[in-house]
Amino acid sequence: MIHNKESIPCIIGSTFGMTGSLIFILVYLFLKEIQDTSKKFIFTLAIFDFFLGVSAILPGPSNHDLCKIQGFLVTWTFLTSCCIICLISVFFYIQSCTSKKMNPQKTDMFFNAGISGIIFLSLIISMISVFYGKVGEGNSHWCWVTKHGIETLTYIIVWITLPATLIIYIIMLIKIKKTRENSKTFHYKMFILGCIYFVTQLPTLIKRGREIVNPSVSDSPFLDITQALFVPTLGLWDAVFFVFLDKEIFDLLKYHFERKKYFSVNKSDSKQKDVNNKDKEEDEDDDDDDDDDDDDDEVIQSLIRDEN
Repeated sequence: MIHNKESIPCIIGSTFGMTGSLIFILVYLFLKEIQDTSKKFIFTLAIFDFFLGVSAILPGPSNHDLCKIQGFLVTWTFLTSCCIICLISVFFYIQSCTSKKMNPQKTDMFFNAGISGIIFLSLIISMISVFYGKVGEGNSHWCWVTKHGIETLTYIIVWITLPATLIIYIIMLIKIKKTRENSKTFHYKMFILGCIYFVTQLPTLIKRGREIVNPSVSDSPFLDITQALFVPTLGLWDAVFFVFLDKEIFDLLKYHFERKKYFSVNKSDSKQKDVNNKDKEEDEDDDDDDDDDDDDDEVIQSLIRDEN
């Protein structure tokens, strides 16, 4: 995707993003207790954020076909992540601020339909951008989009979804004055996550906006470097907000590890106890054999005396 001055920032951002996503994915799979609908949204988000980081560091410019693949993956994962975080805000708005709260069955239907729809539509947009646009034939720095291709209009989706997400959360936070503290905390986290998504994508939005308004505009080294650094970091924030800053998850992890340690120690003690018991039984058998030998000696000595 990048070379020259963007390579190091992109590798740094991708490393943080992939690591954060992977941490949340592993924690989610390990802790069955947190696998509710809200965390299921974040889990799906983390998967696409992880592959966004992976696709960002592919050596695309070195190969035309690989450049096409990279442009497709970056476009697909990026659009999907932005749309999923907007879908999450819609879900929580319905659950928190309307009378049409969904039961578990409808919640699963909403999740499956929403996520499937987003993945499918962003996939179609990305494929059109690759096969009918110029994704993968970008400038010298990025295997993404060009300044002139019609696929740059796909950024309109990002310009709509990220501000819409923030507006929905602001309205929601104003309305939910008498909600449960845990639910309110989660809403605050999602609002801050939406803000971070918006800020991290701002260099990209500004860069593409300039190019759409004026296709002949010269590149901005600052926007190129910040774009390379920020775009792949999305997965980092999944781990920050929903692992490192989540007391419930920390308590659950602590409980499971202490429980595992407890059973491991008990198992070790039990094995040691069995070994000790076995040694004791063997010692007792040896003592019994010695006693038997002593008794035999006494009988023999008695017989010899009688004969004399």
